[in-house]
Amino acid sequence: MAENKQLKTYRGNCHCGNFVYEIDVPEVKSAAECNCSICSKKGYLWVYPPPSSNLKIVKGNDTTLASYSFGTGVASHKFCPKCATPVLCSAPSAPPGRQLSLNACAIQGISAWDLEITPLDGAGWGSPYQPPKYTGPEPSAGMENAKIYHGSCHCGAVTLALKSAPLDKDYPDTASECACSICSRNRYIWVFPKTEQVIVQGRENLRTYQFATGIVVKTFCKTCGVNVTNEAADLSEEQVAALPDFLRGFYAGQKLQCGLNLRVLNDYNVKDIKEPTRSTFTVNIEPLYVNP
Repeated sequence: MAENKQLKTYRGNCHCGNFVYEIDVPEVKSAAECNCSICSKKGYLWVYPPPSSNLKIVKGNDTTLASYSFGTGVASHKFCPKCATPVLCSAPSAPPGRQLSLNACAIQGISAWDLEITPLDGAGWGSPYQPPKYTGPEPSAGMENAKIYHGSCHCGAVTLALKSAPLDKDYPDTASECACSICSRNRYIWVFPKTEQVIVQGRENLRTYQFATGIVVKTFCKTCGVNVTNEAADLSEEQVAALPDFLRGFYAGQKLQCGLNLRVLNDYNVKDIKEPTRSTFTVNIEPLYVNP
């Protein structure tokens, strides 16, 4: 970002609203997409404010966000421990202009679909990332011509196995990017295998985030903040009966599947799958999300 451009005030926040900030920067029209291990798993789109920019915390404080560092420990990746939104990255010892990085996906009024994306080859920095190993049983789902994929959060506290049709350009089912308030911030790429196709180990290391209608929960690693699954919430019969017909049917379908964020798969490039469907219908499901 050049400092001689007219500035615009942006407001950013995690989804639950526990952390809100404002910053004056040139208009954001582009962002950097890094291919390193953590950025790939979290789907960051980076915006680098000029060194003279002052980030003003409107709600929360320095301890509101959780921090995750790895490798050399130079960079501290900040995410909300309640909703998992990856907000920013702080690297005080980095060169000027790279000490603060903002995740464009967490900035209000910005859609990742509208940004000009610049590739950034961060995978070549430092020592190569060694994906955590999955050591559990393979999914038992009976499928022909299936392939086994392994995945994990970044720190390795959570690992998983997926038995699926090959996740390539001929994938027969839906891969989806959703424009709703939570999916756009966390930039998931969803596939929806049946529950028996997925085994997740280390569930005790997951946190869940539930909001709005409350019929699904998003799971994420409480240490590194990597988002893993989208699963049906554990609702009572009375709670299900009280849902509108549309949501009751939606919930029944969710009970049969385990939404899986493709970004968690190790040794896999999410660009290898067919173009994900861009879904917008959930944006209008009430109660509507209101930016803090």
